[in-house]
Amino acid sequence: MSSIALQISPEAKAAYFKEAITVAEKELAFVFPDLAAERHSVGGLDFLKLERGEVALADLLKLSFVQGIYEVEGDLLRPLDQQADFQLHEDFVFGSKFKGKTNERLTQMLINLGIAAMGANQDDDITLLDPMCGRATTLFWALRYGINSGGLERDTKAFADVQRNLRKWTKLHRQKHKMQDGFVSKKNKHGTGKFLDFSAEDTAMKFVVSDGREADQIFKNQKFDLIVSDLPYGVQHTTGDGTRNPLAVVSEGIGVWKRCLSNRGVMVLAFNANHPKRDKMVGAIEEHGLTVDPFSCPHRMSESIVRDVLIVR
Repeated sequence: MSSIALQISPEAKAAYFKEAITVAEKELAFVFPDLAAERHSVGGLDFLKLERGEVALADLLKLSFVQGIYEVEGDLLRPLDQQADFQLHEDFVFGSKFKGKTNERLTQMLINLGIAAMGANQDDDITLLDPMCGRATTLFWALRYGINSGGLERDTKAFADVQRNLRKWTKLHRQKHKMQDGFVSKKNKHGTGKFLDFSAEDTAMKFVVSDGREADQIFKNQKFDLIVSDLPYGVQHTTGDGTRNPLAVVSEGIGVWKRCLSNRGVMVLAFNANHPKRDKMVGAIEEHGLTVDPFSCPHRMSESIVRDVLIVR
């Protein structure tokens, strides 16, 4: 059986910092548990070497850290001409830059972990919800994966940004699409409840200006297989009593999000493990009859932020 090497992208290092190789190993082990890999470095480049097995190369290329795949020939690495079968141009995800944007590779990893946790295949019929979607990076990734999605964001300014980015990239790449907007309820001067429906390549997303804790009201009678979100680090999304504690946000939202899950549904949430601590987050989640997977991949983003991931069943 031939060996291959997965090159770790500089974009992964920008997402996971000095723990990039460790996070890459953990993502690979969770998504493809039958594949064993070893680290390999040459010329300042980092790789994970493994036996090729039965996994499609196109699926391996969807791992968030992979830049390319090489066939191992003795001491040589020969690049393989293979692409991931994503829909839409990568500009839909990577092209727009703005303050506070969740790293695109982290968002991709969260989706990969969720699909694997469900026991689903990449081409299964899957739906996704991001209850705190910001400028819709997760929803744009879902479009590229061919996953129908919905998202909520309470910042009313986000609507115009998402709409403008969609118009820009569809025009630049001559992407056939449908787009319309309106209000999910009676129009109001604050813009709350305004929605944007977008579809392309037989995949659709709905972006709604609303609080994430209203997800079950906004998406009535709709269930989602994946709930994926990068939770705020105590900067946005205050609770009813005005606190900015992320734990309070989760405590108020998790029961609502649970009601939005399908029977096979999984939540994948990124959070700052410094505030609150992981055990506090797990406790708040388990109070709602949910279980948290042992998976963990902490990586330091700054002096005050160590980001980790929770997989909730």
